[in-house]
Amino acid sequence: MKNILIILLLGITTSVYAQNRLFGVVKDQEGNPLQGVDVYAPKIHKGASTDSNGFYEIKNLPKGNITFIYSFIGFQPVSEDISFTDAAIEMNVTMQEAVFQMDEVVISTPFNKLQSENVMKVDYKTAKQLQRTGAITLSQGITNIAGVSNVSTGLGIGKPVIRGLSGNRVLVYSQGVRVENQQFGDEHGLGISDNGIESVEVIKGPASLLYGSDALGGVLYFNPEKFANDNTIESSISQKYFSNTLGSATQYNFKASAENI
Repeated sequence: MKNILIILLLGITTSVYAQNRLFGVVKDQEGNPLQGVDVYAPKIHKGASTDSNGFYEIKNLPKGNITFIYSFIGFQPVSEDISFTDAAIEMNVTMQEAVFQMDEVVISTPFNKLQSENVMKVDYKTAKQLQRTGAITLSQGITNIAGVSNVSTGLGIGKPVIRGLSGNRVLVYSQGVRVENQQFGDEHGLGISDNGIESVEVIKGPASLLYGSDALGGVLYFNPEKFANDNTIESSISQKYFSNTLGSATQYNFKASAENI
């Protein structure tokens, strides 16, 4: 008899608990449904996302006051405090668009600051922008950045010059590692290909406080290419011909990403 009573009580409790649910539709200011809005209750760690019609539903909610956060990219978050007893509650929400002023992020500084919060001037160029200039080498390509020039002692040999300083007065980082090739003799160039390079950031002026005395002229920071997307294969091929040197260059890039087995 006692076992039967316990089972009945558990069944009643579960039934009452399951009756509490929250549902509704999320729309924008113009009345259009928003898909992919996150509806989350931090206190109980439960949530849901809206479908193509803006509809959402969260079941099996406990009694009491629960705060729900509605968040979506490009819209101001909405917070709603809802008190649950023994009923289903409909909560329709209208979200307001948020005005963002996107600022450039500087990767080359140790703390990845925004450009507006950075004390140093940082110039940014993508590898594709440098390739379109027709430069034979990467050291010649970066001369399209204001304040950066190149000293060459032969074909394919070049040293970057930032504000008149070169050699051991210019620090070079590639994929987070110091590259000191160009700091040696006159015949030692930059020694970095544009393969695997996503972009370059140039820090002008004395950055010694962050990078040491080698950065008296400035810093060249080469950012690596992004990895391939999950379970994808990406490849590219390019052919260059240089009329001034009667030379050519062929590049083939291949990268793939797969799940760990």
